[in-house]
Amino acid sequence: MRLLEAVRTGLRAARVPGSVAAKVMAEIEEALARYAIVDERELFKLPEWNLWLIVVKSILSPATRMLRREGFCHANNMLISSIMVLDERIAKLVREWVRARCEAGLDPCCRNPPCCNIVV
Repeated sequence: MRLLEAVRTGLRAARVPGSVAAKVMAEIEEALARYAIVDERELFKLPEWNLWLIVVKSILSPATRMLRREGFCHANNMLISSIMVLDERIAKLVREWVRARCEAGLDPCCRNPPCCNIVV
């Protein structure tokens, strides 16, 4: 699945250790299994609300939180970017999510660009 490969590539590019990357990947694989998503076609043909629920709420939010907790906040930019390149609908949802989090002051990455450099 391209989503999993994109995430793996982003984590490798951010030089996240294998043990942390494995935790992130397990979280993402569990989310996909929970919603019975086995390939990108199923994911991309979902209505926007379901796509948001899976990509943002079930994948990105827990994964970015885990990376921050494990001390790899800098990897959030790579993770987010790697997912955004998969599909324009996903990119739009992710941009809106990041913008909302930054405007609300909920994400330390917005206040610390050298750490994450999340740009929308």
